[in-house]
Amino acid sequence: MRGLEKEYAGRIEFIRLNILNPETEPLQEQYGFSATPEFYLLDPQGEVVGFWDDSVEVDDLRLAFDQALGKQ
Repeated sequence: MRGLEKEYAGRIEFIRLNILNPETEPLQEQYGFSATPEFYLLDPQGEVVGFWDDSVEVDDLRLAFDQALGKQ
């Protein structure tokens, strides 16, 4: 994931959610977070436009990121 953070710096904001931190419970509830790892791609309005649980291939994330950014 860190490689993608560098690749998409300034275009996509990456946020890590610690499920053991009680302060993140409202966000966990908002998006239905239930397992780890889970990956959510949100649009600028906070709507989920992509979701992956368990492991995901970097190329799948890259494709979703590019589509979300308007690249095809």
